[in-house]
Amino acid sequence: MTEVSKLNRFLGIFIDGIIAYIPMFVFSFIAVLAGIGIISHIGWLLGIGYYLLRDALPGGQSIGKKIMKYAAVKQDGSSLEGDYATSATRNITLFIPLLDAILVLIDKPRLGDDLAKTRVVNK
Repeated sequence: MTEVSKLNRFLGIFIDGIIAYIPMFVFSFIAVLAGIGIISHIGWLLGIGYYLLRDALPGGQSIGKKIMKYAAVKQDGSSLEGDYATSATRNITLFIPLLDAILVLIDKPRLGDDLAKTRVVNK
């Protein structure tokens, strides 16, 4: 399995960001129209939930990774499909602004990959 290009990783993350943002936007819009602010929290929970658990989706790939044809896998090469704990562990660090982006740019594994003992490979 070959290394995933930085461009493909960026595009996959960008696509996943858009997908996570959709429920946040929709529920926030509904909350404004209905005048019930608590509704917007549902969208935020769905978006954050997608971002944390996205690598455990069927096929072991987030939607962005599937489109860009790469996947996060365990160090032994096995899929993360259904492994929500490992997916959450590797993705929780994405909520620390810029840390993982800087590590990837200097050719280091993401902190999340180190914590969860995962790597990113082409499919």
